[in-house]
Amino acid sequence: MSTELLARPEIRALRPYTTSPSARACIRLNANESPADVGTGIPEGINRYPSIRPTALTEKLATYYGVAADNVLVTRGSSEGIDLLLRTFCNAGKDNILLTPPVFELYEIYAAVQGATCIRVPLQSERDFALDTGALLSACNEFTKLIFLCSPNNPVGSAIPREQILEIVAARAGKSIVVVDEAYIEFSDRASLASLVSEYDNLVVLRTLSKALALAGARCGSVIAPGWLIELLRGVLAPYAISSPVIECADRALSARQLADASRQVGDIVAERERLRGELEVCDVVQRVWPSEANFLLVRFNNLARVAQTLERSGIVIRTFGDDATLRDCARITVASSADNDQLINALQGLN
Repeated sequence: MSTELLARPEIRALRPYTTSPSARACIRLNANESPADVGTGIPEGINRYPSIRPTALTEKLATYYGVAADNVLVTRGSSEGIDLLLRTFCNAGKDNILLTPPVFELYEIYAAVQGATCIRVPLQSERDFALDTGALLSACNEFTKLIFLCSPNNPVGSAIPREQILEIVAARAGKSIVVVDEAYIEFSDRASLASLVSEYDNLVVLRTLSKALALAGARCGSVIAPGWLIELLRGVLAPYAISSPVIECADRALSARQLADASRQVGDIVAERERLRGELEVCDVVQRVWPSEANFLLVRFNNLARVAQTLERSGIVIRTFGDDATLRDCARITVASSADNDQLINALQGLN
């Protein structure tokens, strides 16, 4: 079956919203905009709509990710890409997605919003949260439209070997879209799979500027996918989705100088991650620290409730996971500055 037929028929029939093209210097009487800026301290030109799709930014992101511009859709964070994929491929009350918990919670939330069910194939905690490929493929059925593979995984920090991912992609050709969420890939030594979307028509890669490029507040991400799939998503994504200030901010972040600065900062974070891991492993209240290929560490404590309360009194917040049985007494700890990490360690060393 053609992979394109996996998309909902009403989405395949959709025609994207369009508007009159505007030359850079022209009298714009087509979009019902205000003719002038109003107020002080507001960026110049904000009275005008941005491009329906930010062409120049798309080209810069394509260069950064090493793909063609036709393979990139700019979104409001990579989380919007998850939502777009669910709405494009999953029929409410019929289709399902496959997840590998513990994993990023938004996959399941967006599935619920779309009325799609979830198949769960847990990672193997006893093997540092490795993925069982055979179990995953056996769990799929004819209604499995999307397989989400978070690599490096959030909240665990482990990554899935390239060969394993491509085995899943090949096995589900014409049956499922395999979505590889690479939000944290810059903190890993592994190569991105983005360049392979032109070879596999059921492979999608999600990327973001929030983590390694330090633009979490800007909300700018990308869906990297075969051209036919990008065209479908363009029809679903709201027009003018990426605001002018975000376009300008992302454009600056992709300059050669800022990319070099970001690369150095990533190196510093990775080094600090390993230092922090070593410090945590010798704390009396820590049972285990898992290896990580992201900018955080998953830590199991002897008494998480007591640890969290102590840290809160010190003005430190960590991410806990409620009643999740797999992550009982575990917390995800972001690698911060060396000074902030030292405050964490000092607070923990007072516990036993």
